[in-house]
Amino acid sequence: MKVAITCDYLLERTHYTEIIENLCEVFPEAVIYCFAHNRGAILGHIEQRSIKSTFLSNIVKTEEEFYEHSNKLPSLAKNLFVSCDYDLIINVSKGFSQGLLKCEKTKLITYLYDLDLERKIKKTLLQRLYFPFIKSWIKKTLDAADMVLTSREELLNTIGGFKGAVEIMPPPFRVSDYALFPKTMFKHNFFLIESQGLNMGEAQDLINWMREWHYEFQFVGPDEHLAELKKDCPESAFFGNRCSGEHAPVMAASRAMLSFNTEDFPSMALGTLATGRPVVLAAPLKKWVSGTGVSFIEHFDKQSVKKALDSIIAEDQIEGQKLRAHVMEYHDIKFKAQMKRTLDKVYHDIHKGDVAHPSDCSECN
Repeated sequence: MKVAITCDYLLERTHYTEIIENLCEVFPEAVIYCFAHNRGAILGHIEQRSIKSTFLSNIVKTEEEFYEHSNKLPSLAKNLFVSCDYDLIINVSKGFSQGLLKCEKTKLITYLYDLDLERKIKKTLLQRLYFPFIKSWIKKTLDAADMVLTSREELLNTIGGFKGAVEIMPPPFRVSDYALFPKTMFKHNFFLIESQGLNMGEAQDLINWMREWHYEFQFVGPDEHLAELKKDCPESAFFGNRCSGEHAPVMAASRAMLSFNTEDFPSMALGTLATGRPVVLAAPLKKWVSGTGVSFIEHFDKQSVKKALDSIIAEDQIEGQKLRAHVMEYHDIKFKAQMKRTLDKVYHDIHKGDVAHPSDCSECN
C-alpha cells in the first residue's frame, strides 16, 4: 500500500513535527505534502524525503506567520494535489491539511492534533471576517475523511456530528529519552521553570518571589525572549534550550518544574514526570496530564504560586515510578503500535486477500 503524509506546515521543530517524524519512521518512503515548509529548519527523517508545498513556503517561517494567511488556505488546498498513486493519506492536522485535494478513491485518515482556531485566526479584522467561512470549510473537509483520530477526548466535542469512525490516540512522546534516576542521586534543592510561556514581567515576578522565599531556581528551554533578565541573574540561572539528553538530568535533579506554557504540548512537563519529579502547571494543561504529583495554578499570582510550591514540598515522598506512569500513555512506541493496528484495518479493507503488510515497524509489535 502506497502512503502519503499530509500536514499543515513544517516550519519549526515542535511536538507537532515529532508526530510527523514518528510516521516517517514507520513509512520511510512516504512523500509529504504541506502548505508551508521552512527548508532546513527541521532535521532528521522529515528533511530526508520529498516534501511538496505551496508558495507560502517562501513567505512564512513561523506558526504565527502561517495563521496570518489562514484565509488563503482553502484556495491553496485546491492547488496542492496529492497524487492518485497513493492508496492512503495519513493526515496530521491542526485544522487545515485534511482539505488538500485528492482522488476520490484514495483513503484519508486524519489525525486531529489540535484545533485552537478561536485564539489563532481571529486576531485581525480580515481574519474575523473570514472566520465563519474557514470554520465551515474545516468542518466540511473533516467530514470527508474516512476516519478521524483525535489526540484527546475533548476534541471529540469539536468534531461533533462526524459520521465516520472516530478513535482517541494520544500523541507520541519519546519517554526513553528521560531516564528514571535514583532519587538519592540528587539534592532536589531548586525549582525548574520552563522559559516558554512566560513574558518578561511574569518571569521577573517569579525571580523576585523565589528570592523572597529563598528558593533556588533555574530556567530551562528557549529563553531568548528573556535575555534582559539574564543581566541580573547568575549564568547558572538559565540552562537554555538543549537536547533531551542534557535536559533529563537537570529535570531529575530539581525539586519540581513550573510550567505556564499553554501554547504547546507539555513536553518539558512530561519529561520531568518521566524522570520522577513532580510538576506545577497552568490550569489549561489539564487537557494533557493530571494525577498524583501534578498540581495546577488557576491564576498567575504570588499567592497561587506559593501555595502550589508549598504543596509540592509537603508531598516530597512520592515514588518516582508513580510520576513516570503518567507519561506512559504517550509513549512513542505505543503510538506507533496503535497507529499500525488502525492502518492494518484500512489496509485489509483496501486490499482484501493480499498478504503484503502496509508497514514494517518491528518495534511497534
